[in-house]
Amino acid sequence: MPGIISITDKISYLPASESPLSADVGIIEGQKAFWLFDLGNSAEAAEALNALKKPKNAVISHFHSDHLGNLERVVLIELYLGANTFNYAGWGKIVREDIYIDDGVKLRIFPLPSSHAKSSLGLEVNGEYAFLGDGVYSGTKNGKACYNASVLKEEIAVLKKLEAKYFLLSHDENFVRKKEDVLKELGDIYSQRNPRESYIFL
Repeated sequence: MPGIISITDKISYLPASESPLSADVGIIEGQKAFWLFDLGNSAEAAEALNALKKPKNAVISHFHSDHLGNLERVVLIELYLGANTFNYAGWGKIVREDIYIDDGVKLRIFPLPSSHAKSSLGLEVNGEYAFLGDGVYSGTKNGKACYNASVLKEEIAVLKKLEAKYFLLSHDENFVRKKEDVLKELGDIYSQRNPRESYIFL
């Protein structure tokens, strides 16, 4: 597994892997703690995270195992997650509205409407970057990739209001994406909706 990749002096990430399937893990260095966005699902990722030299807190984007699988392996002080993810983790603080934290870096943990997984979360850092996990990706219905049209509309509204200029998307070769490019892609998908249908099939 590749090592930690820096984005800024305070923001970095562990890249995703395919075998085992493990999501990108965001790493934000605060004054008192490291703040992790997702935990991945590989022993190598867990080892790298445990080697960080400050206490660790984590924000989990959603309940899928490639994002949450290392929960039992990584030593954490605090855990923030959505209500649905809490059912899988069994502990942590459920996030139902925006939470603002200042640890030398300014963090905003926010609920993210998502067709991919219920009660997803995002993490905005210093008003510059927003970790979104798989939040902007489609879900499935009857084995077909699709977006829930009303959820997608809500998601676009939330994303537009973020200060961040860059969105960080898990499993994307271009992990760091421009906000306007992601919003254009989602807007193009939403424009394909049939007003009489609840879902937009891809």
